[in-house]
Amino acid sequence: MSDRRWSIGELARASGVTVRTLHYYDQIGLVSPWERTAAGHRRYVEADIRRLYRVRALCELGLSLEQVAAVLRGSPEDLGSLRDLLTAQLADLESQAGRIEERARRVQGLLDRLAGSVMPEPEQFLSTLEPLSVDVGRYLTDAQRAALADHAAAMGAGTVDALRAEWVELFTRLRQHLLDGTPAEDESVADLAARWREIGDAFRTDDHQLETATVALWQDNRDHIGEQLDQRMGWPGPGGTVDVIDYLERARAAHDRSAEKGND
Repeated sequence: MSDRRWSIGELARASGVTVRTLHYYDQIGLVSPWERTAAGHRRYVEADIRRLYRVRALCELGLSLEQVAAVLRGSPEDLGSLRDLLTAQLADLESQAGRIEERARRVQGLLDRLAGSVMPEPEQFLSTLEPLSVDVGRYLTDAQRAALADHAAAMGAGTVDALRAEWVELFTRLRQHLLDGTPAEDESVADLAARWREIGDAFRTDDHQLETATVALWQDNRDHIGEQLDQRMGWPGPGGTVDVIDYLERARAAHDRSAEKGND
């Protein structure tokens, strides 16, 4: 094994995996650094990089982190568990390919109708609509997703719907402040950010790893998720979801700094 050591920042830049995700992988024991310096800094070696490659390759195949961990727990000579998982995954990929082929057929049907100077029926448009998604299973375990569902059920559908509606209203008001050029430090923005935090706290569980995983999910997919939400909210041009989230984070940071000064 080479004597070369990589810091977490170097590994993040070289692999395209965020530092936050590497922290999460370390927390759940998926990819942990070979050693730590006297100051506690992570140092990765070649074996860690090979393991990270296997993790990302399996994730790219669509395996959940639980499944990836199960594969990596097996002996390197035990190919049976890996073969079983990949066989199941291949079946899933073939199923996805079938759905994509079916959707392509429907889109071709729309084009054929247009070529004949006939406007397709609304049902034909609706049948081709398929929401974009993020592979949540790469970040949240089945148990964590079940815990979130149980928590939402305990809150009650009425409460959840009311909080979601308020979330949309807050988001819209924050976006307007952003477009108007209101400083993130403004008191009115701080009030909205504070309420945003309260809503987030209502959905939060006691699982700190879950919180870390959801943050990693956002960081790794922010542009993709932002595009989906922009489409649903009808927000073309500047002031999209990602911009509003960054604006919100600046407002929260300004509020925290102000609170710290007040305690001095």
